[in-house]
Amino acid sequence: MSKYLPMCLFVLSIAFLIPGLTKPLMTIEATIDKKEMIDLGANLLIKPGQSSGFIQDMVESLVEQMGIEGDVTVFQSTRSLLATMKELLTNGHLIVGVMIGVFGLVIPLLKLVLVMLSLWVKSPQKVERLLKVSGVLSKWSMSDVFVMAVLVAFLAINANEYADDVLQMRATLHEGFYYFAGYCLLAIAASQTMERHHQSVSLDKG
Repeated sequence: MSKYLPMCLFVLSIAFLIPGLTKPLMTIEATIDKKEMIDLGANLLIKPGQSSGFIQDMVESLVEQMGIEGDVTVFQSTRSLLATMKELLTNGHLIVGVMIGVFGLVIPLLKLVLVMLSLWVKSPQKVERLLKVSGVLSKWSMSDVFVMAVLVAFLAINANEYADDVLQMRATLHEGFYYFAGYCLLAIAASQTMERHHQSVSLDKG
């Protein structure tokens, strides 16, 4: 297998990684139904043991006269991967921010670079050493786990797992997610083709 194929996959994965880090990853939005919010406020005014008929009639009349309908957005957040890590670090979640950066980005990229270097090293001993280090790093590479975690969070939020009668939450995936997922797939493909190249070279020498 030509070594130029894994090289092309490596370069392409880096091209996907840059927008995957900087472009918006996901938007999380929470909305409240205006009528439900007014009903909730009215229920808070009712004292224990007090009849709710008068207050309910007043609220229904108010809603009808003012034509209150629709939703109001109470929370909306759109973040890229880099912005998410920066926000975690600045808000005191140092361990989580560092773990995402190290295990989701630095280690996978370092592993890929080591295998790429092994294509240009002439010494069999150095090649074996690079591949051994790369194999150790593979156990700590979690960029694909991060992609799955984002996808699971997206599906869970849109399934209204965290919603009730008043608060509704929605999530939207953006281009940054697809770029980063593409980087993960290309990085895996590049690593596998590099390993197959080394195996074929070893068999030819044998």
